[in-house]
Amino acid sequence: MADAESVRLSVPGKVILMGEHAAVYGRPAVVAAVDLRLAVEARLGPAGVGGVRLDLPDLGLQEEHAWPALEDFTRKARRGWRAFEGGDAPFRPANDRSALVRIAVGEAMASLPPPASERLRGRTLELRVRSQLPVGAGLGSSAAAAVGVVAAVRALAGGRANLVDDLGAIEAAALEVERRQHGFPSGIDSGTVLRGGVLLVRRAGEELRFDDLPRPEWLSGAIGILDSGTPGQTTGAVVTAVRRRYDEEPERTTAVFDRIGAAVESFRAALQDGGPRDAASAIADGHRALVELGVVPPAVARRIASVEAVGGAAKISGAGALAGESAGALICMLGGRPVGTIDGISDLEPVNAAIGAGGLRFEARTADRL
Repeated sequence: MADAESVRLSVPGKVILMGEHAAVYGRPAVVAAVDLRLAVEARLGPAGVGGVRLDLPDLGLQEEHAWPALEDFTRKARRGWRAFEGGDAPFRPANDRSALVRIAVGEAMASLPPPASERLRGRTLELRVRSQLPVGAGLGSSAAAAVGVVAAVRALAGGRANLVDDLGAIEAAALEVERRQHGFPSGIDSGTVLRGGVLLVRRAGEELRFDDLPRPEWLSGAIGILDSGTPGQTTGAVVTAVRRRYDEEPERTTAVFDRIGAAVESFRAALQDGGPRDAASAIADGHRALVELGVVPPAVARRIASVEAVGGAAKISGAGALAGESAGALICMLGGRPVGTIDGISDLEPVNAAIGAGGLRFEARTADRL
């Protein structure tokens, strides 16, 4: 593949329909890409002038970084995460607003063969990232950014013979980025936004297996997404709290994970052979298990109770929250009732995003096409 001088791509968001948290501990999950997209435009400046220019208009940031400083920042974040993984330090994600994008560039560089990364260091990488995805809503904004930036950098470096061959390298590097952001991510978010569709995810040894699921006609009309607001805690903090609970109460927490896994299987069966009533029952079972796990604050549980009071079902989608008034995205089945007619959720904004969107999409490339 010839080196490209510029590339434009987009990545969808995601929702976890069923299985959050338990998926980190070996249970299955049902996930879907959603058609809110993050767009990345990247180009290489003239040879002989090296560095990275970031244009992040959603954050109001424009920054320039020398290659050595950016890659040192990435290595420092990696060392911090390894200390956390080994139990030698608490989890401390980088707290400046451009950190995820810088780490994504650095991990993409680390994933390249040395000659390819060295070629990029002699050029200026100009990177612009725009996103339709709200941050902290459980819709995969960090996974989309990780996949999008890694894919763009690898494409500019020449990548491999075709996109299919390069997916594994993109996914592995994006997971490293997610680890710096969230501590112990399952890999489901980055795998979902990379592939797109509606998927059953299962762990096979050390790997995740993604299998396409049917999309019955009732799916798009029956399931909606509401934004309950940004959680008061980061995904990393919630994931770490669940891990602490598992370490302190392994038998009880394992039983909760098993209940979530059973709800996932019921939801999968509803997609394949059942209908919306079966799906709603599975969602209700999953919600009750997540409440017991401690990731649904009482204020959010009261909102979900208002949905159940009118014959519907709802649950958090994503990490949830440990306390506060919000927990990010909610998956809701309202039986055709408008959101505004249900007390308890009438003030929440629907997320207008089709379920089952396509995954990573290269939209333009100057030197050649993937």
